[in-house]
Amino acid sequence: MAQTRSVDPFNLDLSADETEKLPAYRRMGLLNGLLIGLALGLGAWGLEAWRVSQLPVRGYMPSLLLGLGLMIILGGFVGWLTSRIALTPVAVVLWALTGVLGILIMGYTPYYGRTLMAWVADWRFRGRDVYPYVLEGSSTGLVLGGLLIILVLAVLGLLQSYRLENITSEVNHKGRLSRRGWVSLLVPLPLVFLAGLVTQSVMANPTAPAVEIVNRAIPVAQSYDGDLRDLDLGDGISYIALRPVQGMIDGDYTLSIVDVNPLNSTVVVRAEFSEGGWVYCRVINGQLTFCDDASPAYTRGLRSLVTGEPLPDGCRGCGLQSLDEVSVWLAQRRDRLGNSPIIERVAQEGSHVLMSVTGDDGYAIECWIEGVAPIQVTGCREVAG
Repeated sequence: MAQTRSVDPFNLDLSADETEKLPAYRRMGLLNGLLIGLALGLGAWGLEAWRVSQLPVRGYMPSLLLGLGLMIILGGFVGWLTSRIALTPVAVVLWALTGVLGILIMGYTPYYGRTLMAWVADWRFRGRDVYPYVLEGSSTGLVLGGLLIILVLAVLGLLQSYRLENITSEVNHKGRLSRRGWVSLLVPLPLVFLAGLVTQSVMANPTAPAVEIVNRAIPVAQSYDGDLRDLDLGDGISYIALRPVQGMIDGDYTLSIVDVNPLNSTVVVRAEFSEGGWVYCRVINGQLTFCDDASPAYTRGLRSLVTGEPLPDGCRGCGLQSLDEVSVWLAQRRDRLGNSPIIERVAQEGSHVLMSVTGDDGYAIECWIEGVAPIQVTGCREVAG
């Protein structure tokens, strides 16, 4: 006699049928989770990645790929786990928690993720808080701002058992999923993508627009021979911000993020030019406000600390602070470094800059300089010859 079973799309009786014991069911659960993680990650960073890919920016894309990878791994793990447990209430809870973790990944990746990628790019920066997270105490705010993601994933968790049963039934004897099965698998992904996109749009991450604005302004200023105070193209960009560095921005250039403060929507963008220019541009609330020569503090300011000679009058942007113990350490080595040391920038990630100072006899030290306002020497060490 044929057996019958009641229709229970939400599997609320907490019983697992034979379908849920099949390896194909768990494979579809894993695939479902991977695709959900991919859709959420693309919604969060896909548009930003596309915008950044069009720009001459350095060190930006790796953190986005890191975030996307974490989303995919998280989604795949939860998809596999919930299909193995095969209990709808558990699936709802785990997918809701996945939404919470996904939101935290979205909020922290521009800071902790970018810092981690800076460590990977240059081991000398390991352990340094290159891009500090300044929105302290806002984890609850992040979660509240991402309620749409939590709701969407919880609903998918509620429907998961029913969906996976139908999808698994579309797997043929060779283990291949039919076209109808793929459609069923992909149908909810646009909603997940939209939830990620909407949530990311309300988060304070002004970096990509700031880089875009600087990239739009520089070529115009490069090709303009007149006074930038007179340049108004009606595009909302204040080109006068580049006037202090108009003579330094020749040649090709690359951009990178120096500092981000979402509390006041301020981003400092570094522009390095093939002709040697080293410029910091500040973008506040989406407006290019000021660009200046970044080098005086790191060269003239550091030279003054090393040699003990006062800065020349009117040396704009030369101010450089140092910790008391660093000042004492430098003073003890003043004789060996001489009055005309060679000062060079060795490496930079964010606002953390490694400088080398070499005396006439080859004696050399390296100093770490951090910050934007103020700029401060935080440590120095001797370099083995």
